[in-house]
Amino acid sequence: MKDRIGPLLLAAGVAVLVLTGWRVFFFLTDDAFIAFRYASNSMLGYGLVWNPPPFQPVEGYTSWLWVVLLRWVWWLTGAQPPLAANYLALACGCATLVVGALLVREVALPDRLARVRLALLALVLLGTATNRTFLAWLSSGLETALFNLCVTFWIYQALRRSRPLERRRIFWLSMGAAASALTRPDGLLFAAATIVLVGIDLLEAPGSMRTRVRRAVWSFPLLLPVVHLFWRRAKYGEWLPNTYYAKHLAPWPESGVRYLAAFVLEYALWFWVALVLAWSVVWALKSRRIDPKALVVMGAVLGQVGYYTLQIGGDHFEYRVYSHLILLILVSTVWLLARLDLRPAVALLALGSFVMVSWPVPWVHWWETRDLRTRKETLFMVRPIAERFPTPLRSYVGAFDTLQAWLIRHAVGVRHQEHKIYAEFRQRTLPSREQGERIRWQDHPVHATGQVGVVGWVLPHVAIIDLEGLNDHVVARTASRSAERRMAHDREPPAGYVECFRPNVRARWEPAGGRKLARTRDVRSLGGADGVSAARPAIVPRVAERSTALDDDSIAACEQHYRKLLED
Repeated sequence: MKDRIGPLLLAAGVAVLVLTGWRVFFFLTDDAFIAFRYASNSMLGYGLVWNPPPFQPVEGYTSWLWVVLLRWVWWLTGAQPPLAANYLALACGCATLVVGALLVREVALPDRLARVRLALLALVLLGTATNRTFLAWLSSGLETALFNLCVTFWIYQALRRSRPLERRRIFWLSMGAAASALTRPDGLLFAAATIVLVGIDLLEAPGSMRTRVRRAVWSFPLLLPVVHLFWRRAKYGEWLPNTYYAKHLAPWPESGVRYLAAFVLEYALWFWVALVLAWSVVWALKSRRIDPKALVVMGAVLGQVGYYTLQIGGDHFEYRVYSHLILLILVSTVWLLARLDLRPAVALLALGSFVMVSWPVPWVHWWETRDLRTRKETLFMVRPIAERFPTPLRSYVGAFDTLQAWLIRHAVGVRHQEHKIYAEFRQRTLPSREQGERIRWQDHPVHATGQVGVVGWVLPHVAIIDLEGLNDHVVARTASRSAERRMAHDREPPAGYVECFRPNVRARWEPAGGRKLARTRDVRSLGGADGVSAARPAIVPRVAERSTALDDDSIAACEQHYRKLLED
């Protein structure tokens, strides 16, 4: 019983930290409502489409598994996605920490460090549960926490010390890779790495070739991403999600390198880099062999990071595409300290120091921005914090401030607070879903806007023309005429395209009876079942009469005409 007290106390303490952080950073992004709309259209019987037929299907989401999960939770429990999503994300985050603890247990430690394994685990979990990026992506409504869980689980299965791979382990390794690929397209890297890992096992495992092949057959879950790939091609006519075309103009390393540098500075990851360099020297001097399977895992992780850094240019959101690295970096720190053969006190001091130096920049930035509550205060929210630090540290923090200013001006790495306030602003100034459902599809109502998430959710029967192209085939392939790039905002419709669909739903909403909108500090406190205030005055959408009716043939003709122009 005494042996269980420590782990139980640790689990309780981490649970308190995680739940507290989840509440502090709780938010929904406008983009999350895009996934919610796809789930809604599936519930309505249209399938995973953005606009109902006769609009052609378009894949404006990159998270098939997340959308399907939200749709089935809705069907089974009645909990709509804006309510269910963040609870699911929290569950995924907690499960990720459990897998992280299993990873620490798998690290081979010398005897003297093995005696303090629980203390090392406590520091790993403390560093993760107090990390701003980890906590922020326990909510948002996006698939990030699910993806992080899948990747962490895959790495755990890949690096477990038992050799060769047993059938059950091959199955779960393949399931982790398949789930990663179905959650986000970059998960295909882990599926490809799994094929290599199973191939290595075929070469190294004892027994006859027939026995090894029979074991390799248990990697059959890898067929799931292949099936999904052909399903995507059949349904949407593309091998890649529409969002890829909307976001990717050309490689953008000048943005990605800044995005990565800001991540390193904010969380003091130079500490970890220094440990890697020290281990590299020791390894080179002792000429030790590296497990080829570990090299495959490292290659997959670095490939994903390199793709977003050098090709895409980072991400529109605050370190979202690096968020799975937080726990992995801390676990690998334990491995590095073991390889350097440090004394227990030194190893604990080193890991504890790493955790502590990762706190000041992100938490001072959060403290400086936590009370910014209006759209005006948070629009392109750049908040320098160097002056809040002692003089010797101002150059370091000033470099971080400079990176943040450049990135946010280009819509890269936009901070959690801006996304939170923007989604709340949209929810306050749009009708509730109950109001929006009163507009029916029979007359083909159309609304055109550039921020389509919340409006797409609250107007489920209105066709939404996405001016930024995430959910529009034509706009996603039409470049902007602006000279300055902005992440996920580089596209615009061709001339006459929007007008072809005759938008007739007003973009500016008016309260019923002329009442002014209530100002609120937190949409969650208002208690709406759909994530929108149930207590605020009703906001009635306005639908204008068209001089010429829009019918199925007109919609089909518009899409056909502009898609043909793209081909020409």
